[in-house]
Parts: sequence; structure tokens; C-alpha cells
Amino acid sequence: MAARDALTRTGLWLTCGGLVVLIARHIITFADGGFGLDSVMLAGGTIAGYVAIGAGICLNAGWWNHRAAFPSPRTDAAWPGPGTGAAPPVAADARSETPQMCATFVEWAESLEPDAPIWPAFDQLVREMLTEHLGAGRVRCFAVEPTEQQLCSLAQREEADAPPQSARTGILGHVVTTGDEFIAEDGAHGELLDQLAAEGENRWDWVWPVRSRGATVGLLAVGRLPQAWRAERQTIGQLVGAFWAHVACLDELRIARRTDKASGVLTRGDFFEAASRATADAYEDNEPIVVAALALEGLRGLDDVGRWRTRDELVERLGRLVRRRMRSDDVIGRFSDDRFVVLLRRLDSGLGRLIAEKLLHVANSQIVAPLVERAGGAARIQLRIGLAGSGLERKSFESLMVSAFETVERARRQGVPISTDIEDSALAGVPQSAGSPEAS
Repeated sequence: MAARDALTRTGLWLTCGGLVVLIARHIITFADGGFGLDSVMLAGGTIAGYVAIGAGICLNAGWWNHRAAFPSPRTDAAWPGPGTGAAPPVAADARSETPQMCATFVEWAESLEPDAPIWPAFDQLVREMLTEHLGAGRVRCFAVEPTEQQLCSLAQREEADAPPQSARTGILGHVVTTGDEFIAEDGAHGELLDQLAAEGENRWDWVWPVRSRGATVGLLAVGRLPQAWRAERQTIGQLVGAFWAHVACLDELRIARRTDKASGVLTRGDFFEAASRATADAYEDNEPIVVAALALEGLRGLDDVGRWRTRDELVERLGRLVRRRMRSDDVIGRFSDDRFVVLLRRLDSGLGRLIAEKLLHVANSQIVAPLVERAGGAARIQLRIGLAGSGLERKSFESLMVSAFETVERARRQGVPISTDIEDSALAGVPQSAGSPEAS
């Protein structure tokens, strides 16, 4: 490109120079003969002028100076710009668009709020980028949940009641299972895949699997992909996959910062913040709440006899059990070394006690008793639960937590496993943990 432009400029200068020489020759010829120039010099000037003009025309009109007949990106038509709803002219290849998409992603990642939902925002970003830069239509992103074998839209991933769909049916299920992309009406894959794609409710021109460590973790599905972009689709797919991996790392970093490493639940500071928000939301919806304090007694005894791994396993397994048994909008945190706190929404103290009884039974039978037996009875482990409910008032979360700690302390003094703020008597029929004084 630069060499071609240099030839053009040289040709223009030679043409202009030749014209100047010819003009000077004619002026000398018709002027008063006081210049003393002979016919040889005048003839030489004429020849030089014509040669310069011929060389300039040749450099400008030669075959080597012909420009390619392809229009440059976004110069063949006026484009009103992003956010107008109009599809941009399609570029000849992905190299002209990927730098802009990368710059857009970096700017988006740097502007993220610390507590803002990250996956719905990323879903919107991908949709806007592919619409504005590729002219794509009906762009969707799905997360793959391997344990449930389901797909969940990224736009609704952080919603508790997000409607899932099977990760094993239709063309989306084929891409998830095989890890191979799908491009509609491609002779390379035959007619059966096109038939499978036609059976679904939504028609997809392109489905790209987002892969991590040999598994499909997400899907990029495009309902309408311009024909000119099909040859460059893998470049775009890999770019979106790199963006996806970066967002996954950001999400894991957020979780790690607010999660207690030993138990997997919220740290005390993050628990206070999340529980206060949940309390305000519950009162705004006129819902009762219950705060449960779980005290794990006897951990120091395991430390004293050198059973540190057993102690850590006990805390970790109890944290996993509580997370699994609670609902998605309940808030769980580790308050101190041996105490967990749970905020239960839409419950009164009576229902909260029934849930606590079931949790206590499972914890004692599946976690505490086996670990105590493995430790050879070297320590006495006891799990107690105290509950405090809001009742007919709108008590602050802090006051409910103080009441829950008081009830769990009362349960310890009375030698019972559960106590609530509306009941002081011992609960009959609740199994005790192995190695506890009550069990003996």
C-alpha cells in the first residue's frame, strides 16, 4: 500500500515537471531572442518535457497501480453507529473487528462494580458485541450445569428460580455432549444434524461450545449469522471463549474473597452484610425470618490430641451439609471458629425448629458420629442449635443473632441439643451425638 502511494506521487510530480519544461520552451521560442539559446538546447528541453509527462502518465495508469476492487470495512455505506438498531456493514475478515471487541471487553471488565451480578452483565456484553460488530441476530449464551445436566441462560444464572432446560436434547445437547460446533446447512456434517436442529423450538445458524479442561462449560448460540462471517466464526468463537474464561476467573476470585476456606460458607464480615440485606428484603415483603446459631462443641479436644485433620474435615463437611440443606435465598456464614449462623427466610420459630431437628439428625449420624469413631473416642463432640425468630415484630438482624446465641447457650446449660426463643424445655426424641455426655 505504501509503495503504491509513492509511485502515484512520483507520477504526479513527473507530469507536472514535464508540463513546466514544455511551457518554458514555448516561452523562449516566442520571446525576444536575447537568451542566446541554440536549437539543440530547445530540442533537448522539448524531448525532456515529453519524456517526463510520459513517465508520469505511465506511473499513474500502469497495471501495477490498480487498487483492489474490495471495499474496506464500513466505508462502502454509511453506518449510524452502535445503539441505533441498524446492522453494521460486514467486514472482510475478523482481524478488523477483534481489536475493537477486545478493547470493549477490557473497558467493561474494568468498570464492573464489586457486588454487581457478573454473568448477566457478560451475557449482555456478548450480545451487543456480536450484534454491532458482526450484524448477528438472536444471540444467546448458556451455562452448562454438569451435575444437573441442564442449561441455564447466563442472563438468569444468578436468579434462584431461573428456568433450566436439558443439556442433552436437540442441537444444543449435541454440541454440549460432543464438544463440536454446529453451523447450519454445512455439507461437512450431513443432513441429519440439520434435521436435528430443525426439531427444536429455536433455529440456530451457529452454536459454539465454550470449553474448559476438556469439558463444555458454556454455549454461544447465534440465530442469524451473516454469510460473510461464517469463514471467520472460529476466530470469533475462540475470542468469546477467552472472554468467558476471564469472567469465570473473576467470579471465582469474588467467591474466594468472601468465602471461609475451611467451611465454604460466607466469612463473618460478608455474612453480616448479606444477612442485613436479606433481613431488609424480607421485611419489605412482610416475611418472617429466623436466625439459627450452630455451636460445634469439642473442637479444642481434637486439637489437644493432634487430630487436626479430623477437626478440619468436621468443619468442612458440616459447612457443606448446611449449604446443601438450606434454600438458595437463605444466608449462611461462619461466625467464629466453632459457630455457624444461618438466616432463614419465610419461616417462624416453629418451622425453623423442625428444620433444625432434621439438620441435627443428619449431621450427627452422617458426620459427627463417624468422625468421632474414627478418632477412637479421643474427643467429645456435640452440635447444638439455638433459634430466634422475628415473630410479629421487625427485629434487627443483630438483635436476633444475639438472641440465637443466648438460646444456644441455654441449650448447653440445660443439656439439650436444640433451644428456641419461644421454648425452654428439652426436646424429647432428638438423637444425641456420639461421645457427648447426653449420649452416655
